[in-house]
Amino acid sequence: MNLKGQKTLNLLTAIYGKNTLEKIRNFDGAIIGVEVETNRLIYSVKKCVGILKTKTSEQEAVEHFYSEIYSEKKYFGKVIFCEDYLIKKPNI
Repeated sequence: MNLKGQKTLNLLTAIYGKNTLEKIRNFDGAIIGVEVETNRLIYSVKKCVGILKTKTSEQEAVEHFYSEIYSEKKYFGKVIFCEDYLIKKPNI
């Protein structure tokens, strides 16, 4: 995780409390904010894909993100994804 991502997470945790924010493991660097009405973390899709690209190709990272993370039911209603990676999504 980059230093900016760690600072963002630390600040949000200080404000909202550690146990009130649902996180996606290994994607702290993709957190860009919080939705204040529901205390849900907001993740940048572009940053999520960027994290995955450190271990695989861009195409594989995009496919993995949309099929394994974005569509994961355990995150439904618990986090928000900001669609800032403006590409055609793979069929999932």
